[in-house]
Amino acid sequence: MAIDEILSGLFRIEVPLLHSPLKSINSWVVPGGARTLIIDTGMNRPECEDALRSGLDELHVDLGQADLFITHLHADHIGLVSALKRPGTRVLLGRHEASILEGWTGPEQFFTYIETEGAKLGFPPDELEQAKQRHPGIKYSPRTYPKFVHVDEGDEIRAGTYAFRAIETPGHTPGHMCLWDAARKLLISGDHILGDITPNITSWPELDDALGSYLRSLAKVARLNARIALPGHRSVIRDVASRIRELENHHHMRLEEVLSLVDDHPRSTYEIASMMTWDIDLDRWEDYPVAQKWFATGEASSHLEHLRVLGKIVYDRPGGGWRLAGPR
Repeated sequence: MAIDEILSGLFRIEVPLLHSPLKSINSWVVPGGARTLIIDTGMNRPECEDALRSGLDELHVDLGQADLFITHLHADHIGLVSALKRPGTRVLLGRHEASILEGWTGPEQFFTYIETEGAKLGFPPDELEQAKQRHPGIKYSPRTYPKFVHVDEGDEIRAGTYAFRAIETPGHTPGHMCLWDAARKLLISGDHILGDITPNITSWPELDDALGSYLRSLAKVARLNARIALPGHRSVIRDVASRIRELENHHHMRLEEVLSLVDDHPRSTYEIASMMTWDIDLDRWEDYPVAQKWFATGEASSHLEHLRVLGKIVYDRPGGGWRLAGPR
């Protein structure tokens, strides 16, 4: 566990994510004043809780006088909210994300979601069963969720000498939120902008076009002209404009690749994902871990859906797959 003071009065606690390619999550902490602000928590796992608690103790944080701001609903960001909550702790979450979790009825609901979505994607039944059992969203989320304080676009959150404004940035999840301190040109970016890796953009039932939403959110954040971004994982981003351009270019190149794999023969999302290039040290799709296949297929799905919105491809229901738009 490492603690760094990244800016005056703003600290990073690096929370380990064992056996994950993400390696760790950045929990950002602004102590002092009437209340401490803690941004994102890590998974609901003992080693995550131990590391975060140790860091908070070192910073002399009283959880009963703390606000937990969660950028989005993924388990590596929200996993410890119930374990950390004390009388007096407030858990702040974007209204859209909160509405999804407030309808949560338990793991069976998520299993049904994976079964339904996996079938649409063309996942083989045996791999789909493995995906259900191994998905980190089930294994490492809170067993129950606390009462959330809903956060809306433009809401102000103060801590120490920082005055943040909430910025809605849907795409990575339906209601992802960043925090913006205009005086410092500082963006706390969650998983909207990452410096060393590309955020996973997958399809969501709550978003008609997740990739389109993400690209619009990137353009929205670009207009802020941030000088520094503190992401949910890995390194601080000190040239935000360049990183946004790199992410935009990445997805435009990915769209070109996906379009090149679609022809007049209907192919499932899973089949197209198996033909795409991925940054993983394995030569054959058959050797990919099921979890990586699931995330890759979700990424393929968001790009295919965006191409459909652009009118370049269609989903051929009789053929059960994607094909080029136009008469057959």
